[in-house]
Order: sequence, then C-alpha cells, then structure tokens
Amino acid sequence: MKKFFFTCFIAFALYFIVASPQAQAADYPVIQSGQTIEGTLADEDRVLYQVNVTKPGYVKFQGTSYSHDLYLSLLDENHNTIVYLHNSFSNATATAPVTRTNWEYVEPGIYYIEAYSSGWHDEYFKYRFTMTVVDSKTTEIEPNDGSELAMAIKPTQKPITAQFSWSDSTDYYKVKLDQAGLLNIKMTAYMDRMYVQVFDSDLYEVEGWSDYYGGSELSGKVRQDGYYLEKGTYYIKVSQWHSYTGKYKIETKFSKTSNNEKEPNNGLEQAQKIKPNVQSVTGLISWNDSSDFYKVDVSKTGVLNVHMTVYQNKDIKIYDRDGDTLLDRWIFKSSNTSSDKWSTSLNVKKGTYYIQIYGSTGLYKLNVKVPEMLPKSPKAKATKTKVTGTTYANSKVTVKIGSKKYTGKSNSKGAFSIKIPTQKVKTKVYVSVTTGAGTSKSTKVQVK
Repeated sequence: MKKFFFTCFIAFALYFIVASPQAQAADYPVIQSGQTIEGTLADEDRVLYQVNVTKPGYVKFQGTSYSHDLYLSLLDENHNTIVYLHNSFSNATATAPVTRTNWEYVEPGIYYIEAYSSGWHDEYFKYRFTMTVVDSKTTEIEPNDGSELAMAIKPTQKPITAQFSWSDSTDYYKVKLDQAGLLNIKMTAYMDRMYVQVFDSDLYEVEGWSDYYGGSELSGKVRQDGYYLEKGTYYIKVSQWHSYTGKYKIETKFSKTSNNEKEPNNGLEQAQKIKPNVQSVTGLISWNDSSDFYKVDVSKTGVLNVHMTVYQNKDIKIYDRDGDTLLDRWIFKSSNTSSDKWSTSLNVKKGTYYIQIYGSTGLYKLNVKVPEMLPKSPKAKATKTKVTGTTYANSKVTVKIGSKKYTGKSNSKGAFSIKIPTQKVKTKVYVSVTTGAGTSKSTKVQVK
C-alpha cells in the first residue's frame, strides 16, 4: 500500500513539473530581433514566443490584429507581465486590421511575447507582430544598485551611458576627491523624469534634484550643478522617477581650488593665525566646511583694515578676544561673472581679534592691515650710481626707479648700500624696507 501511494505521489509531482510553464520554456519558439510572426487564435488561446536579450536595451513589439480580441504582452522569465497592448485593438475587424506598438527597457535575460484571446470571439482570427531588440550601448558597470556596489568613476569623468529598465531602477556612482575643489555633475536624461542625489561618505545628502521635464528618447534634457566639496569620498545616486524608464548619461568635471587656508579652522579655538600687513589667505567655504575663523594679533592701537575679494555672497563677523561681536556684515556679490572687492575699517586697541567667514559656498580672499604696525620708512640718500642709508638690521631694502626695482639687504647695524644704473641728477628714487611686520611706506629722495 505504501508503495502505491509513493508511486502516485511521484507521478503527480512529475505531471506538475512537466505541465508548468517554466519547465516547458525550452519548448517555446525562440524569435530573433526583427522577425515577423504570423498566426491565428481561437477562444482563450495563448501562445508564447521566447526572446533572448543579451545586452541592456529595449524590446519593441508592433502588433497587428484582425480582431478586437487580441492581447499582446511582454513577460519576464517568470511570466509576469512587464508591458502589454491591452484594449488597443478594440476597433479591429477581419477587413480593417489595427496596428499598435509598445516597448520597454529591459536587462539581459529571457523574456516572452504572449499573444492570447480572452474568449470574446467565436472564430479564429489572424494576428501578426514584429519584435525588435535594440541595444542601449550602455557603459555603466552593473550591478551598481547600492552604495556598497557603487561604480567607481573619476573626478573628471567622460560621459557614461546607463539606463533604467523594468527591473533596474537605481544606480550608484562613487567619486573620490584627493583635495578640496568644485565637482560639477552633468546629467542628460533621455526620459521625461529622473532623480539625482549627491551624498557624502556617511550618506548624508548634499543635494537632490529632479527637474527633467520634457526629456525624450531623441532629445535629452540636460542639467548640471557644481558643488564645492572637501577632500573625501562621495556618492551620486541616480533613481527612476515613478515608472519612467530610458537612457541617461552622467559625466563629471573636477576643478581644484587654490585655497591656502589651514584646516581645521572652524571655531575660535581653532582659528588660523594671520599676520597683519604680511599675509593674504585664500579660503574656501564648502558644503561640509561652512565656516572659517582667523586670529589677528594687533600689537599697537590703530585701525584694523579688512579687505576681501568675494566670488559668491559671504558673511563676515569680527570678534574681540572675549567673543563679543564688533562687526556683522553680509557681503553681497553683485555679478555672477566676476569677483567683488569689499573692505571695512575698525578702530582697535592692542589685543587679539577674530574674523569669521561663512555664507554661500565658494572661494574668497582675505587680507588684514594695521598701518600703525608697519615698519618705519628707511633713511636714505641717492647718488648717480647707488642708494645708501640706514634702517632695521638684516632687512630687505627695495629701491624703485620708475618701473624698475633693485633690492639689497641691510647689515647687522642696519646700514645698506645698493648699486643702481647711472641716473640723472634729480631723478626720483623711492626706498622701502620689508620686515616681519610688513613693508614700510617709501622714502622719496632725489639723485644728487
């Protein structure tokens, strides 16, 4: 008895396996791209044709029916409907056939074209369809569906062609920046909508954008944005918007910035020290470094002059050593194509002061001057062939005659003698000295 039941069970299992559509997949006729298929259907007939897709692209099928009862569908390997021509042949008759077209982007794999009749027709009717597989010629590397699988690209990357398909709705790209700079991302969408996001290495969003309205297979919608970023690893996530599928291109361009600030300088305790009258610093406000601080030691009571070159809108605050605000000013950049100059002056006493720069991302230049801290002008006299005088010991001395400059150095006692080309009597000569506190105003003398 046990043997009888075991035999029945095996027979039933074999019947189920043989009868299943997956088990019979090899029996379905395989059709080639561009091939036209003709056939007839009766009530509730279903016919499947196998389509082998070897590269990412789209399957396009054009069907012609001589009856209103034809349903034509594209199925995946598990016979799930991807896209279909449903109720598209409602006006078709034996003497007035109707032709319809549909397509869908797909990944490599096995697919099926299904033709069937729902049973609302009493007689056989003819149908015809042509199936075409079109290669998208993608250059992305799959799988890249998450940050851990992200495709590595260069900071300056030539265009990569990718696609969203019925079964692939998200792509990730990883870009590593070896220094701070401007990362420009250019996207071209050959579909009506898509979504782009930029993340840092911790997957915090830098920005997201989706305004691609109007893109099509033949006419791409282009958008590009630039981001000032610090050294590090970043991710670009490109996502399907709702059910829109199609191709897109991604390319990047990186421009290093010429900032020479010393990081970290993100607070009063980390403020970078700059010397008045001597140093000029180029700083960068980036997405992940939104504020820079500088420390200025003023050795003499006088006027603190702050000069800035801005390329985007910036804010500046000046604090005293106790952290009290002496100045809070928004610097508006009036032009998108050039830089703006800005300056301010504050009467200050001897002490320590702080300058904070923040605001829109981008470069800026900063220098600070306190005229009272400059070295005194040298004492000098000039003959036809040399300039002599006294100033600070072991310091650089510059002689300017017209547009020409001649330099020398004072000795340990401050004396200097600098040879010059033979000059006419009464020629004006300008002499200055440079020390660790800056460059003095010039002393004007005449050749005797």
